[in-house]
Amino acid sequence: MRKEALGSLLQRTLPALLLAGILATGAVVPAPAGMAPAGAAAASTAAAGAPAGAQEEPLSWLLKWREPAQAHELRGTRVIRRQSSEAAEVWLVQPADSGADAAAWAARLHSEPGVEYVHPNEQVHILASASADSYAADDPELAKQSYLKQIGALEAWKTVRKQTDLTIAIVDTGVDLDHPDLKRNLVPGTNLVQPNKPPDDDNGHGTSVAGVIAAAGNNGIGVSGILWEAKLMPIKALDSQGDGTERDLGEAILYAVRNGARIVVLSVGLNRYSPYMLDIVNYAESKGVLLIAAAGNDGLMQGNKAAVKYPAAYPTVLGVGGAKTDNTPDSRSNPGPEVDLAASWHVYTTAMGGRYKQEEGTSMAAPQVAAAAALVWARYPALKPYQVRELLRQTAKDIGPAGFDNKSGYGLLQVNKAVTMTAKSDRFEPNGNRASARPLPAGKQVTAMLSGGGDLDWYTIDAPYDGTVTLNFEEWIAEGSTTQPVRLSHYSGDKLQAATESKLGSRTVEFKVKKGKQAFLIQYMNAENDLKLPYLLTASFAMAPDSYEQNDKTYEAYTLQPRSQSITGSFHQLADRDWYAVTFTQGGTLSLRVTTDTVRIDPELAVQQAGQALMSYDEEREGASEQSPVLTVSPGKYYIRIHNAISSEASPTLGTYTLKMDYVPKYVDPNEPNDKYYEALMTTSGTEYVGVIGSASDADWFQLRLSQASVVDMNLFNVPSGKMMKLEAYDKKQKLVFTQMTGRSGALQAVNKVLQPGVYYIKLTANGAFDKQYYRFKVKSDPLVAGFRDIGSHWSRDAVAEMSKLGIVSGTGPYTFEPNRPITRAEAVAMTIKAYKPIIAGMPREVRFKDLDDDHWAYGAIAKAVQKGWIKGFPDGTFRPEQPVTRAEMALIIGYADQVLPVPPAGNPFKDVGRAHWAAPMLNVLKLKGVISGTGDDRFEPGKKASRAEFTTILYRVYRH
Repeated sequence: MRKEALGSLLQRTLPALLLAGILATGAVVPAPAGMAPAGAAAASTAAAGAPAGAQEEPLSWLLKWREPAQAHELRGTRVIRRQSSEAAEVWLVQPADSGADAAAWAARLHSEPGVEYVHPNEQVHILASASADSYAADDPELAKQSYLKQIGALEAWKTVRKQTDLTIAIVDTGVDLDHPDLKRNLVPGTNLVQPNKPPDDDNGHGTSVAGVIAAAGNNGIGVSGILWEAKLMPIKALDSQGDGTERDLGEAILYAVRNGARIVVLSVGLNRYSPYMLDIVNYAESKGVLLIAAAGNDGLMQGNKAAVKYPAAYPTVLGVGGAKTDNTPDSRSNPGPEVDLAASWHVYTTAMGGRYKQEEGTSMAAPQVAAAAALVWARYPALKPYQVRELLRQTAKDIGPAGFDNKSGYGLLQVNKAVTMTAKSDRFEPNGNRASARPLPAGKQVTAMLSGGGDLDWYTIDAPYDGTVTLNFEEWIAEGSTTQPVRLSHYSGDKLQAATESKLGSRTVEFKVKKGKQAFLIQYMNAENDLKLPYLLTASFAMAPDSYEQNDKTYEAYTLQPRSQSITGSFHQLADRDWYAVTFTQGGTLSLRVTTDTVRIDPELAVQQAGQALMSYDEEREGASEQSPVLTVSPGKYYIRIHNAISSEASPTLGTYTLKMDYVPKYVDPNEPNDKYYEALMTTSGTEYVGVIGSASDADWFQLRLSQASVVDMNLFNVPSGKMMKLEAYDKKQKLVFTQMTGRSGALQAVNKVLQPGVYYIKLTANGAFDKQYYRFKVKSDPLVAGFRDIGSHWSRDAVAEMSKLGIVSGTGPYTFEPNRPITRAEAVAMTIKAYKPIIAGMPREVRFKDLDDDHWAYGAIAKAVQKGWIKGFPDGTFRPEQPVTRAEMALIIGYADQVLPVPPAGNPFKDVGRAHWAAPMLNVLKLKGVISGTGDDRFEPGKKASRAEFTTILYRVYRH
């Protein structure tokens, strides 16, 4: 991406600050008109005491080089301080010999090659009139605002204290629009919670944030914000409880950007990464809008699990932590590599109803940084958001371990330095070799510079796990400039692991890494290149798949052994679901617990017995453990699923979970208590139940409810050897209906019990206790329809019931019709004869077939049907009574019995029945009569076996026609 180079921008906007920076020792910094620097009064007194016209010899001189590269050592000169940048090189100097002729020495320096000027470092006095404004505010509660001194705001007011050229949006609970200390600094905003209403605060949080930024200063009332005058845009995205949706937060940022805000303060947060929010954050950055957000206040409560909240954790958002009054990081502030700065945890600020109060948290620290950014822009309006971020980072006060740390980032906000100092073009220098490599915080965008072909920029990243480091490299060059080829390399130990080239100005590169410290090198591909190249760099880390992957589906479940154990997994991909499977060979109890090491994981635990419903457990907050109840398991396969319920489509997360599985192999009756009939367990037809007899007096009661007359089967089996069990069935009045014993076989079957509608109780007892093995018990009940138990929900139910009522069809066994079984020739003929009752004229002739004796149950019906011509035998002299009837044969038998005259069709009656088919004439007529219709695609399947249900239904239709 081609943009204005950081160096050239600084050169245009900040040259004078180099002078201010080097005058810290023994020099007086010129103050803006109307602002007297500290010590001005004393200086004036001293001057007044000198004789008129007296002039002291200067103690030091300011020397500026035309180009930084021309700077060289100077003979006879002592350099007190150097201020170097790509923009300018300025030295504070004096003669090495205190007795030397200062004028001659200065003249010689003027003649040195590359020197632009040498002039005395004169003492400066303000030229203030009596009406000049004072930098000290007169707000009466100012003494309670000790944090203003801590972050250098009081000192910064000597330089700048107003910012009305840009708008600061506060995305929060709204603002008290009538607060006397705020209303003059407010501009129109919006209410996303209750549209068409003003963004008035009904919680108080947003009002406190606003006061930190810009409670009107020097107005003689209340407190002073860091900005005395400002333009605050209240955007109410949170309700009276401080809650809101991710969409509202996104809409609030978009509103701010589209309505001219330059800074957006977000004292809100959530633990979930959101691609939606990242897109909005990137959009704001592209529009030159700086986002500043609170890191979160869970550090103490969450301990090692705590993490910087989003949106503070996004790469281009300034993430702000909290600092105590003693300039140490507050332990309640969320730590992490995404923390950029710390600011005061405790503030005294505006409150609803025109009041004031103490407040605390990173929610109050973030607006301090926002106000500081506004003051920086007041001083240097040409800066880009990334340059403002960099200036605030570089001018912060280190309050933790040397350099960057996860608790305070780059240090404590120092507003006074941010508005008076320049930013280095590359704060990571010197980092020209492996030994001087600088740590690169993961997750945040940083700026640096290649100053030429010989410049090597080395960085290190400490990978917490095996995974992937992604470097997003972006050249920041002037419009129209040529992109410079750059090489990015990855080293582990002393070995080069991978290298890639960026020739297009920007490149995103992934490097596979192992756990531990990794080194990365950025350099020009052309060692002779002498151009300075500012660049933006963002490093991110993603975990590698855990050792149990791929296990994202039940059929991919990783197999665990049936024992107590702990396993550690992770969520390395979008919407990751980790499935595990364990097969228990004996019953027992199972307890599952899942823990995590980060609040960015909200673990959900689910368990499922194969073929049964999935039971899930997600009762606790993000980062907390989930625990299943003690589950009784029986032999069989179980599935366990773990996933991050922080979102239905949770993004990859840096962190792990641990699943602890406690399995105790024992047999516990899962149905207890059911020792009394009024504690009886309700049964479901077809479900298998297991149990044990805990004592000799133990009785297990089950309940059966029937809404209509039904046929009931009860199976009791798997009774331990040497034990006998008794089954007793009672009606709702506790009257015994029947009883049965298992005997030596260890099983019993009480089948085909016809029971009327009502409630029944089944009592199971044994001749002794046992708990080393489960007994198994199953009840199956079928509604009795027309005397059959197997047609209640069948499509042919009505036809079968009617034909049974007419005595035309009968069952095949106790209460069964077997509607789906193929019908035999003998059954088909018998049904047809019963339906039509044909009369044989004259003397019946003898019908003989090789396979049909006259004592066959269907002989009489077959003989009549053959004589009537409804059916005939086979050429080999057999009838084959048990052979299934085809659908074509079914049509002919029924058609002939009903005296239907076959008519040859003009075309094919069905797609799979040609006009020449032997059954086509009969099928043609029956189709025209509406008796048969074939399948949905106009096929009849003439050769397919006809079922008992099909034959009965067709016979019913023709018979009724």
